[in-house]
Amino acid sequence: MQERREFVRLDTRLEATYTALPSGTPQPLVSKNVSGGGICFVADQQLPPGLRLQISLPLPGRALPVNFLAEVVWCEAYEMIGRTQRRRSIEVGVCIVEIAPQDREAILQHVILTMQPRPPKIGDRH
Repeated sequence: MQERREFVRLDTRLEATYTALPSGTPQPLVSKNVSGGGICFVADQQLPPGLRLQISLPLPGRALPVNFLAEVVWCEAYEMIGRTQRRRSIEVGVCIVEIAPQDREAILQHVILTMQPRPPKIGDRH
């Protein structure tokens, strides 16, 4: 089966917060990738599919964070094995359910501008 996505994903590490609805407390997250349709992030706890989250995502160069309502689509625990320790992590994939048009545009602009190759600076050698 071929996977089709409406939005391009950008692999990026952004620190943000999520709040489980209806009455959770803000929890930290670190994104793995971001798109105009959702994000994948690392969390400290399992989140059940279908759970609604309020996400506040600061974007570089933007004064105010992007805020949106998302729904957990999948959640998967895995272990990272390093040279000196093992660490358990949880990846969560969410889709955006509600977002202001200007906030979605800010995410799309961030993805597009970050993915574009930068022209070499004067004095750079290849």
